[in-house]
Amino acid sequence: MTTNGRDEAQAHIDSLPEPRRSQMRRLHDVVLAAMPEADVRMWDYGGPLIGYGTYAYSNSNGPVGDWFSVGLASRKSYISLFSMAAGEGGYLVETLHDRFPGTKIGRSCINITKPELIEDAAVRDLATQTWAQFKDGQPRR
Repeated sequence: MTTNGRDEAQAHIDSLPEPRRSQMRRLHDVVLAAMPEADVRMWDYGGPLIGYGTYAYSNSNGPVGDWFSVGLASRKSYISLFSMAAGEGGYLVETLHDRFPGTKIGRSCINITKPELIEDAAVRDLATQTWAQFKDGQPRR
């Protein structure tokens, strides 16, 4: 594992204005602590996105390419936290949504408008559970 992706992620966070810089740094640090062995890469997904835990993605037609298991992105009016994991009864984001007050979700994304309301433990649990599913590659569904 190289530190290049981590350096690029840090440079991206450092380029953000306050208070977003501090908010992103906090979330980034929690995800890194939860996934210490995961690689970090910058992605372009509707703008810059920090991806943690790259895996080879495939669908019913076969291999598609690389993707991230957890993602973090600063958007104009919110921070997006992505998890590609499935939980009991749906996507993990859907099953853990009650631990992320004041947020809106998609199937694999939590949009955080007030990061100060989000507990580190909720972010850590989302990242840890996601990494448990993806650390050995894309799980079968």
